[in-house]
Amino acid sequence: MLTTGLVTSIALVTLIASSVIGLIVGFITCLVLRIHWDAKMAVTDTLLTAIVSIAAAFAFAAIAMARGQLDPGLKWILLIAAGSVVIRHLIRLARHPGK
Repeated sequence: MLTTGLVTSIALVTLIASSVIGLIVGFITCLVLRIHWDAKMAVTDTLLTAIVSIAAAFAFAAIAMARGQLDPGLKWILLIAAGSVVIRHLIRLARHPGK
């Protein structure tokens, strides 16, 4: 049985890992698209990834409870969170092609 402290620490480690992944994905995406990336963009990418990973985790938990399965879907949560950063930068490039 998992204790509350253990579950909280697992959630925090996952949240920090997804934030770091968002930071790296944001940097690589801006590098590939050749658009400006600075500290403000880094913070925005990190926060966006954290928020989307929390929302995705709640969605996957609701789906798992409805199905009766205990698969956490961690890889999908991280993929959705990282994809949100890529989509953000693609939209940013489409809105301001010169930046």
